[in-house]
Amino acid sequence: MQIPAVQSVTVEILVDNFFDIFEPSKPGVVERAVLGKLKKPLVAAHGLAMLLTLDHDGRTTKILVDTANSPLSFFNNLEAMEHEAAEIDGVFLSHGHPDHYGGLLEFLNRRGPGLPIYFHSDCYFPKLLITPRGRVGPYVLEKEKLAAAGAQLHENQGPVLLRDLALLTGTVEATTSYEKPLPGFKRVVQGQEEPDPFSDEQALVVNVAGKGLVVIGGCCHPGIVNMTRYAQKLTGVNQIAAIIGGFHLTAGGDDLINGTIDGLKELNPGLILAGHCTGFKALTKLAAELPNNFMVSCVGTKVMI
Repeated sequence: MQIPAVQSVTVEILVDNFFDIFEPSKPGVVERAVLGKLKKPLVAAHGLAMLLTLDHDGRTTKILVDTANSPLSFFNNLEAMEHEAAEIDGVFLSHGHPDHYGGLLEFLNRRGPGLPIYFHSDCYFPKLLITPRGRVGPYVLEKEKLAAAGAQLHENQGPVLLRDLALLTGTVEATTSYEKPLPGFKRVVQGQEEPDPFSDEQALVVNVAGKGLVVIGGCCHPGIVNMTRYAQKLTGVNQIAAIIGGFHLTAGGDDLINGTIDGLKELNPGLILAGHCTGFKALTKLAAELPNNFMVSCVGTKVMI
């Protein structure tokens, strides 16, 4: 599937699990928040939200990727980074977990009717997590509430273009042996619990002229290497400018961490920005094994590709 090349993309991390003003920057590529220049303090939370600004043909389009775990963290940081709900042109929901759609309904209420929301139709399945400390969920993304808030719902299963600018991969094709759905995640289909294959989680992919693909994931439950390889297959573009998101690695153990690191080395992206659900152990290994292109994702970070 051919996607147009934009002139540039800026990715701003609105909400993530980490906030650290001392994380290093790369001038002109990765810039961190500066405390004295913030409108108000930023808040870290177990959730994810990003703002993408696509520059194309002399125009800009702003796409919100996920809406964090709650309106509290989302709106605090949106204001702190001097953005408003009214400037958003569309929302992409990476998958159907509440730490990614927790602020969505309140955002729609403040933004007003008519905003397009893009997501996989399998996001509607109730989700739950089985942990050693007990069951969490089920959580449900309710179509009726989204419609009542005036959202324009754009559901997909296969690859589609978002506003003719970015690619949504649809259900990700699995090609690695080590990236498998974690067993604790479940979904409910026709009243029955089953292992969650994460058919609903997809990547957003932007093609930047002269630099290659920027692959944006939420939790990357299908596997970040699977997702990036699938983006390459769909677009026919092999060069990877950046991979950004949460990778959900530590919970999968050493085989998943080590396999993913090897896979990322083969992909050789210009930048890897990982945070959220990646896990401390995996982050430290990524930093050690990929010192030239890995950076930790922090609230307030701005990436310019």
